[in-house]
Amino acid sequence: MRIAYSLQVNTSELTEAAVGRWHAAVDGKDPAAARLAVCDPIVVNGPKGAGPITPGEFADWITRSGVELRPRSWHPIGDGVTVVEQDARWPQDAGWTRVATVFRVTGDRVSAALRFTDLRAALDFARLHIELVATEPPSHVARQDAVVEAGAGQALFRFVRHWSRRWNADGTPAERGRDVQVTEAVHALRGRQQVTVNDVAAELGIDQSGASRMVAHAVDQGYLITHRAPADARRRAVGLTDAGLALLDAAHSWQESTFAALTSDWTGAERAEFHRAMLRLLDRSPELSAGLG
Repeated sequence: MRIAYSLQVNTSELTEAAVGRWHAAVDGKDPAAARLAVCDPIVVNGPKGAGPITPGEFADWITRSGVELRPRSWHPIGDGVTVVEQDARWPQDAGWTRVATVFRVTGDRVSAALRFTDLRAALDFARLHIELVATEPPSHVARQDAVVEAGAGQALFRFVRHWSRRWNADGTPAERGRDVQVTEAVHALRGRQQVTVNDVAAELGIDQSGASRMVAHAVDQGYLITHRAPADARRRAVGLTDAGLALLDAAHSWQESTFAALTSDWTGAERAEFHRAMLRLLDRSPELSAGLG
């Protein structure tokens, strides 16, 4: 499970890093960094509307416009899309103006940056974009060709990236998704005499500080509890609460219903064979991920 957990956590971090480089290039008025921070093309908007421009044109814009953009808050939406509320100032302005920008990241670069006059408008647009993409019915032939061209491994990881961020019960999707991940990790380790933050970090495939933050948030939400480890009082052991078990029950129910919907046109034999194949992949995952680590 470590590979899947790593994808879930790292996708958000990669998106934030790419958007951070974009801001650094804009505020630094650095044309070279600007060209490296964006895709070719990058979709932007402005007084004349929205459309694609080249990295060179984007670099020219940041030096010509003289705009300063200071991030204030980050709002991950999913699938490489995040909204950043910003303070903006142009050379002709005496003060700062509050705006919000919808960013789409492809790979490690920004492929779209669409500015809105307020956070609510940006969030509404971003969520609508995600829903449209998620519900777009690609042709069966095109989908088959894409899978063959990308390879089975890439198709598997695309599937994991897509669905690992889709569980959106009460609360923000990003926060609730992380709570499910860390609670699931503790649950997966329940056979051990005690579970420490380091154990959780290893299960998730992230560093100790990242796991510590996730555990702390889940504790605040009431899903996990920490106490002194019996074997070593210097360490904190992590355990599940009743609320954490209820969270996992809801997540697992959603997962089963999603699988049923995705395979509604499959035969029982096809579903059973796919289930067996997935279990075989899971059996191999600990050995492989340990070798990669």
